[in-house]
Parts: sequence; C-alpha cells; structure tokens
Amino acid sequence: MRKKLFVWGCAALLPLCASAQQTYKELAEKAFRCVEADSLDRAASLFREALKTEPGNAFNASLFAGLGEIAHRQGRLKEAIEQYTLSLNLRPKSVPTLLARAGSYMETGDERRAYTDYCDVLDLDKDNREALFFRAYINMEQRDYKASRVDYERLLMLDPNHFEARFGLAVLNQKEGRLKEASDQLTTLITAHPQDASLYAARADVEKELASYDLALLDMGEAIRLQPANAQHYLARAAIYAKMDRKKSARADLERAVELGVPRVSLKDFMKENK
Repeated sequence: MRKKLFVWGCAALLPLCASAQQTYKELAEKAFRCVEADSLDRAASLFREALKTEPGNAFNASLFAGLGEIAHRQGRLKEAIEQYTLSLNLRPKSVPTLLARAGSYMETGDERRAYTDYCDVLDLDKDNREALFFRAYINMEQRDYKASRVDYERLLMLDPNHFEARFGLAVLNQKEGRLKEASDQLTTLITAHPQDASLYAARADVEKELASYDLALLDMGEAIRLQPANAQHYLARAAIYAKMDRKKSARADLERAVELGVPRVSLKDFMKENK
C-alpha cells in the first residue's frame, strides 16, 4: 500500500515537474487555451511564468495583452489598462490592444484617453467601426457635433444598418435642434425594432421638445409597457406630465420611480427642473 501511495504521489508530481521544464512557447500556448476555457487564474499564472522564462521575447506583447484581458474580465480595470499599456510599449500599432485599452478607459470614465486610443486606431485602420462609433459618441458628449457627425456618417456609409450609429445620429440631430429629422429617424428605427423600449423613450423626449405631449405620453406608455421595471421611464413620463400641468399623474410616476430604487432626495433636482 505504501508503495502504491508513493507511485501515486510521483504521478501527481509529474505535471509539476513537466511544468518546470516547459518551454516559453508551450507555456504561452497553454495559457491562451486556459483563457479560452475561462480558466483565468491558471492562465494568468502561466502567462507570468512564460514572461519570467523569456523576459526579452518580442511575443511578450501578446502575453501582456492576455493578462490585460484576464484583468478586464475579472473587473480589475486599472490593472487591465496597465497590462495593455505594457503590451503597447512592445507593439504600439496593435489595433486589438488599442481597442481593448480604449474600452477599459471608457469603463473607468476616462474618455480623454479613450479618445486618443480610438484616434490611433483610425490612423491605422480608417474604417474601424468600433473606433468610429466610440469616437463619434465621445465627440457628441464633448459637444463637437460636427466631428461626431462625420464619424457617424462614415460608419453608416460602411454599414447602413448599424443600429447604434443610426440611434446615435438621431440623438445628435436632437442635440443640434433638428427635431423633425431626429423624430423621423427614430420612427424608422422603431419600425425595424418595435420591441426596443429605449427607442420609444428617445422619441418621446424629442416629442416633448416639440411640445407634442400627447404623442410623447403614448411613446412613454409603450416604453413602460416593454420595460415596466425601468425607473427612468417613470421619471421621463413624470416630466411630460409636469409640462401638461398634470401634477397628480406626475407625483404618481415619481412615487413609482422611488419604489423602483430612485433615491427620494434626488427628486428635489427633478422638481426644480420641472417646477
């Protein structure tokens, strides 16, 4: 029995011994397979082991990018950005890594650095759809509407059915006061996507600006029917009721929004805005 235990113990150690003798390439390949299999902690360990084996290997750019992806998947965005940056130090023209770092910057709210990465991507690939969309979005947030329109229209030329770009262009038209154009674009989107509550809410907001309050109420009613647990829809409808001086209905929607998680204290600002 003791002999059998010894044999079993040696067998259990074989993978460890083999691991110590694995080449850089074997470690890297195994790490990427672990990433594909969602064995992220094991993959990270293998990546680091490979990096120690050959710290000067040019392929380390891919290993750092792999570590960045793992950190991103696990919600450690600061670490993900650091790993992507190490990768880009070795391979500065990697479009996938630039996009990955830009996405992480967006998630941390650092739109300025994300914008730089998206510009770098478009310098390398002028038709990159992800970079075009997010640069257009950032420009719109920064009120550079002209630049935003150029990217949205470029994206729609490449892909006329790009949903997010069509929606973004409608929002941009609203921001620029082109309300009829925005409403028409949203109507076209609703025809193609009749179950998307966000489209009805967006059109209702345009209709509110046009003072078409009855139409706005109809659209917000449809948005609420499709997403009855979305507190923002009730706030939006309360704002429409306020415009119509239907105070009782507005209060009822505000109470419903509070029930769905909106802090009551935040309603003070709403009341000031809508009086």
